[in-house]
Amino acid sequence: MGGEYGSKEVVVVGAGLSGLTAALNLARDGKEVTVLEKYGRAGGIPLAHPAVDVTPMEPDKLGRFIGVELKEPYVSFCREFPVYFFGHKVDMNSEIINLHCVERGHRKTALDHYLYELCLEAGVKFEFDHPLVSQGDFAALPIDSVIATGLYFEAFEALNMPYVKVFGYLGKGKYEKDYPTCSVWFHDYILEYAYYGAANGAIFCLYFAREPVKESEFDEFQEKMLMGQQGMECQRWDYYEGLVPTAAFNTPRLFAGDKILAGTLSGMIDPFALFGVHGSLVSGKIAAIAHRDKAEAYALFKEYTRYYNRNLLIRRVFNATPIAIRKLMGPQIEFTQKYPQAFKKPMNDIFKGLPGYMRLPA
Repeated sequence: MGGEYGSKEVVVVGAGLSGLTAALNLARDGKEVTVLEKYGRAGGIPLAHPAVDVTPMEPDKLGRFIGVELKEPYVSFCREFPVYFFGHKVDMNSEIINLHCVERGHRKTALDHYLYELCLEAGVKFEFDHPLVSQGDFAALPIDSVIATGLYFEAFEALNMPYVKVFGYLGKGKYEKDYPTCSVWFHDYILEYAYYGAANGAIFCLYFAREPVKESEFDEFQEKMLMGQQGMECQRWDYYEGLVPTAAFNTPRLFAGDKILAGTLSGMIDPFALFGVHGSLVSGKIAAIAHRDKAEAYALFKEYTRYYNRNLLIRRVFNATPIAIRKLMGPQIEFTQKYPQAFKKPMNDIFKGLPGYMRLPA
């Protein structure tokens, strides 16, 4: 494997969205790319996938930027978006925020699988069941290797990246409707938020908190909200302890020593709503650019993460807001839906925290 700057041989660690995007673009640039993947297949954490991530996105612009057509069934417009603010239901206009459902994982309808097939066509090699866990493992990688390991404790700790530990339940099930949909809940016994996304016959649900979850609160969410309000049921639930890169301001980093970072490991995530898909795809392309022009890549990285600190501050203020005040959100948000164009501007401003969103080349 290559060990010199500018080497034709490149190692990419991680076969999720950012790693696959980086590998594909590097291969198209004439590099000989090998992807090292912790698990036995491409597509991210098996425990969490298949999944349906939901995110604001301009598929045409983003697709042109990363060199991949973002289309159905991998990326689909979210046609239904009810949000429950402390029991107050608001039917959100998903067109205003360009909301899309992205299937994740190894199924043929998943974006990860689509990128994996494109990588194979481009000549990318894969080594599965190849975990890297220690600081020494990462240090031994060739110069200019791309590290795109996602939300794994080992990589964050080995590279001294700050993080916040999170807790929750991941749910999966089958979906009967024939169109993509999403729902979100805020409630006093949901310690952060809960959501489900559904597309291509699959349901994915996340019950998410920044402290250990009480079973009684989780059971109440399933019975009263997921089933009672939306009629959704997950056939399987798994308890999950993970992390998010929102422990500190100025978290985003493109480089760690002589290595290139990509995806959520690089802090390419919206720290307010924790949307990660957009930043993963954008950062994969930027990591590939870094091989031929580090200055250009760094300038793009800084531009596309410039709202990280602002959105993290907004998130911290929101977290500190008393529940009594948060309960006023429902009627206020419902009122804004009557004036969609007036609502669109502040939403786009908040979503600037998604790396590259609304700022990619036309």
